[in-house]
Amino acid sequence: MDEREELLNAACEENSLSREELDEQYGPESFGNHEAVDRIYMTEATWSEHIAGHPAILLDAEAYDMAVRISELMAELYNRMAAKD
Repeated sequence: MDEREELLNAACEENSLSREELDEQYGPESFGNHEAVDRIYMTEATWSEHIAGHPAILLDAEAYDMAVRISELMAELYNRMAAKD
């Protein structure tokens, strides 16, 4: 069993849901998916403002490049999950 499967099993147990119920509550076109999209948006906005734009990061070109890549990955994740809404 890989890490993702272990985390899915833990999510089912934590929420007292079967895998099918978990999919209903958090799968495509669900409120749970919409909630995840919103959290990604908030995290990316916070990241960009408070981390990627922090003077200590701006002073370090490699750190800044890393912070920008993370922002870009969060934007990709947002777009992927938003397409399911």
